[in-house]
Amino acid sequence: MSVSLVKHILCPIDFSEKSLQVIDHATRLADVFGAKISALNVVDDMAPEYASYRRSARDMQALRRTLEQDSQNRMKLHIEPRLRSFADSQALTVFGKPAEVIVKVAKERRAELIMMATRSLGLASQFILGSTTYKIVRTAPCPLMVFSKPELKFRALRILFPTDFSELSMLSLPYLYKLALDYGSDVHIVHFRQAHNAASRDPAREMDALRRNAASNRIPFNRIIVNDNIKGVTPGAAVLKYAKDNGIDLIVLSAHGMSGYKQFFLGTTAVEVSSKSECPVLIVRKMEF
Repeated sequence: MSVSLVKHILCPIDFSEKSLQVIDHATRLADVFGAKISALNVVDDMAPEYASYRRSARDMQALRRTLEQDSQNRMKLHIEPRLRSFADSQALTVFGKPAEVIVKVAKERRAELIMMATRSLGLASQFILGSTTYKIVRTAPCPLMVFSKPELKFRALRILFPTDFSELSMLSLPYLYKLALDYGSDVHIVHFRQAHNAASRDPAREMDALRRNAASNRIPFNRIIVNDNIKGVTPGAAVLKYAKDNGIDLIVLSAHGMSGYKQFFLGTTAVEVSSKSECPVLIVRKMEF
């Protein structure tokens, strides 16, 4: 992947320890890609816990000033020191519903990667939860990297690439190769066979083509592991089992947005993997800009 492909990383935060740990991971990936970072704190001033402060327009204005000032103070304390060495990086406070605001800011500021925790126990409301992640997976205008355990050190020594051989799944390859080269990773390429399309492609032939493609992109041949028939009740379950059994450090997969045909990595599978995986998951989508 060309370094220029990821020039801007967006990190939603709620000042919980998990979201701050994702910022630390983002700084390391920003070094890899030569990217800037925007830390985004979404403040939902319409949350139920603020109902008693919304009795009048004046009360509402006072609430917003208080929440914004508190957010900015926390940015100065926790975020700005982490971003000091990254040119053009910034800390943003925006009011609204988290899932909607994250997607809106990513589009407006042309972020090429969103990085966030799948679960976060932050201030006021637990905004980075499965439901928010699900919405962002389905609507994000760019790739999304999620961490279920951001407290763990991130070193992508073993990367898993599940594929259904579709054109969509191949969008992940540039990201896979860039990260594998930077980390010196073993690359695991796997396929889940589905009965309804078993005759459409020859898995062994497709896997051989992917192995040769990886080797042509400077991935050492002895670091490419292939399995064209991973087992599981669903594609997501099969991917999760393989990742656990093989000590995978990062899963890289592609996902549809709200539209598109029902191929292997529809949004529900991406959500299943990203919400249950013990290792980070990079969900690649077509960028909308």
